[in-house]
Amino acid sequence: MALSGRLWSWLRASLRRSQMDSEMDAELRFHLEAYAEDLVRTGVSREEALRRARLEFGGVDKTKEECREARGVHLFETLIRDVRYSARALRKSPGFTIVAILTLALGIGANTAIFSAVNALMLRPLPFTAADQLVRIYSIQKGMFNTFANPDGPSALDARDFAQRSSSFQNIVAYDTWAKNVSFGESAGQPEQMEVGLVPAAYFEILEIRPIIGRLFTADENQEGKNYVAAISAQVWRNRYAGDPSVLERKIQINGEPYSIVAVMPDVIPAWVEPGRNSEIWTPFPYSPDMWAESGRGERGYAVLGRLKPGVSLEQAQADLSVIAAALAAEHPVDQGVGVAVKRLADSRVGALRPMLYLLIGAVSLILLIACVNLANLLLARNSARQRELAVRAALGAGRGGLVRQLLAETLLLSVIGGAVGFAGAEIGLKALARMRPENLPQLGSLGIDWRVLTFTILVSLVTSLIFGLAPAFVGTRLNLVDALKQGGRSGMSGRSSQRVRGLLVITEMAMCLMLLVGASLLIRSIVRLEGQNLGIRQDHLLRGRIYLPPVRYTNPGVRTRFCDDFATTVRALPGVMEATVTTVYPPNNGWIQMLVIPGHPVTRIQDVPSAQFGVVDQHFLRTLGIPLIRGRDFAESDSATSPPVALISEEFKRRYFATEDAIGRKVHIGPPPLPGISVEENITDDVDVTIIGVIGDFKNAGLALAPQPQITVLYSQNPLVNGGFKDVLVRTASDPHLVESEVRTQLHALDSDMPLAEVQTIDELIERQTGGQRFTTVLLSSFAGAGLVLAIVGIYGVVSFVVARRRQELAVRIALGASRANVLWLVLKQGLEMATIGAVIGLLGAWAAQKLTSGLLFEISPVDPFTFAGAAGFLLAVAAIACAIPGARVLQIDPAQTLRED
Repeated sequence: MALSGRLWSWLRASLRRSQMDSEMDAELRFHLEAYAEDLVRTGVSREEALRRARLEFGGVDKTKEECREARGVHLFETLIRDVRYSARALRKSPGFTIVAILTLALGIGANTAIFSAVNALMLRPLPFTAADQLVRIYSIQKGMFNTFANPDGPSALDARDFAQRSSSFQNIVAYDTWAKNVSFGESAGQPEQMEVGLVPAAYFEILEIRPIIGRLFTADENQEGKNYVAAISAQVWRNRYAGDPSVLERKIQINGEPYSIVAVMPDVIPAWVEPGRNSEIWTPFPYSPDMWAESGRGERGYAVLGRLKPGVSLEQAQADLSVIAAALAAEHPVDQGVGVAVKRLADSRVGALRPMLYLLIGAVSLILLIACVNLANLLLARNSARQRELAVRAALGAGRGGLVRQLLAETLLLSVIGGAVGFAGAEIGLKALARMRPENLPQLGSLGIDWRVLTFTILVSLVTSLIFGLAPAFVGTRLNLVDALKQGGRSGMSGRSSQRVRGLLVITEMAMCLMLLVGASLLIRSIVRLEGQNLGIRQDHLLRGRIYLPPVRYTNPGVRTRFCDDFATTVRALPGVMEATVTTVYPPNNGWIQMLVIPGHPVTRIQDVPSAQFGVVDQHFLRTLGIPLIRGRDFAESDSATSPPVALISEEFKRRYFATEDAIGRKVHIGPPPLPGISVEENITDDVDVTIIGVIGDFKNAGLALAPQPQITVLYSQNPLVNGGFKDVLVRTASDPHLVESEVRTQLHALDSDMPLAEVQTIDELIERQTGGQRFTTVLLSSFAGAGLVLAIVGIYGVVSFVVARRRQELAVRIALGASRANVLWLVLKQGLEMATIGAVIGLLGAWAAQKLTSGLLFEISPVDPFTFAGAAGFLLAVAAIACAIPGARVLQIDPAQTLRED
């Protein structure tokens, strides 16, 4: 019979069993009657004919059973019978069943939740056509300075040359993203600061995204003066215009200038494509003549996307661009030492989350292993208690294969139920993770359950039941029928061999639990140090907000200076405000690195040019932030636009550039030296010198994780060319900073009704946001460590309880013979503590071996920190001792006489 015919027969026999049985019964009786009729015609009586027919055919029931086996129904029925028996057996032991199901649910649920993250970040296809062809292009810079928003981004000129010279790409585009003031008009809400994508006409073509309504940008609209058109996202269309199809050609104000809406784009570009700068509005990239002048080749920092030609591999594209980059370095001095890297767009989805993801994958794998080991231990103990039952079944004719199949059916049922509970728990957990997700991790916003996650859960459940149920089933069916029936099963599993198996499982649990505890402890200590470090300022009661003065309305530096001074003055006059400043510098970040010329530090290569963190402020900067003045004087009101430019430097600046000299009174040129490849206009202020008037304390200016870098700070009123539109207002208050937020907005609105106050938060909230990823990882790993600890303690508690119960008579004999109860108690506790100690030693070795998983996530703490290792091990042993002492205390309640009589 063909395979399809066999499958059809099996399905028909399984799903229509009663009908098939009736048909089979009718057919067999027909053959019996026909055979009997033939005998009757030969002269045999009907009763004798029926008797001979039954003898010839055998029993009807036996024949039916043979037919069922031939159709494969017997195996299915046996499986159903085993599952039903397992369900009845598990109902009789509700305590064991609940503990086993919850143990598995915890392990499977944690793995399902983290696999959903792996699925969202690494497996799920991108929402773009032929997404494997999309790549990002980066510059590899050695000693170069980047003052733009996209670290490692090429210049627009380099991107153009890559596109023109490469044979591996269909197209390459450079683009950028800027925060701009956007107003949709009175009917569509208040003005706000939004991320606006500055994209060339080919940007959406590379991504192969078509508008819902409207048209894409044209090449002409990338020219200055013709770029006043905009595309909006479908979300903006729905939220601001209620999905009105007549939205095209409506005007929106961007930085005070009117733009016509020409397209509504679908919401298919994930937020992680531009992390922290996700655009919902796009305008053409106005290519100014300066962009294509050779002086702009060093202005790196643009985001660059490319689409490979069909059939071109990533390695071929990398080799192609590497040759071009080498040629550009030979042609242009500013490109010397600058290479290129090509990465798939899909790889940037996981990005900096890769170390965190690997750590969490390792953690949940340990959780699953601990849960499975715990299940194996529970099954060993349960099978031990069922020795008499299994022996009786074996004595009645059940083969060992049948007993193993029965025990595996119980494990399978437990795994399926545990997997279902874990799957439901994972869904709840994912919703909790979505609420916990830090704003700077947009990738985690797409976590969810799909067919891959469901398949993973089913496979984990099945593999768990097979691997960790098989060994207990084989051990449990290794029976000595005489002893098992005679002693009720007490000797069947109480031998040294089975005790060693259970002890080994507990040791394994303890080792894996300690690895989790060490990892969680390291991350906790790291995050405490990261958030608790001294920023170099007084960060309490400090509010920060961002403003942007569009050049179309604030046309010159003098106008911008007057507006900032007026705004700061009105804010300082508010009740509850102690001080306020307008600045571009706010710890822990600065991000503006400036080339310098320092007398006595001659250079011949661009890579050796001195540099420092740079910022423009007003005269209230130090007092508002609480930065100490070490030497010299602070900015004063007399330092005006008409007086000689002055500057403050940090202690680190002095140590690096004036280590043996007095910096006060020295002059520093803000801007690059006259070297080949650097234009006069690039990265300079007024091309004048500033005089150092004071040395201030170091403060965090390069991120929380890095040491303070050299800092030079000047007044924006004295340096017009760097008195740009982006400014931050910092307000020190006497109480909760958010209490003055609305009044600060009111004062800003009174000065300019179209200027929003954006990104309002306290410095404490800013720190919390920047450490969100580390805190997220720490919370998850700590939760997993806690779950692993609970499982491990349940495991050692169960083993010690089993030992006490199985050795009750032995312990009673020892007490009856004169042993003190304390010695007997120690005999029990020692066994549990020995397992915990061996597990702790192995766990410490495992944590040491796994240090690479945590090393990249730690701040000012070694991944093999001895205090953390010792503390985690001590904590685990202390908890294990308590877990052993609880069942061990039953030894103190043993009555030798009564116990021995029971035996």
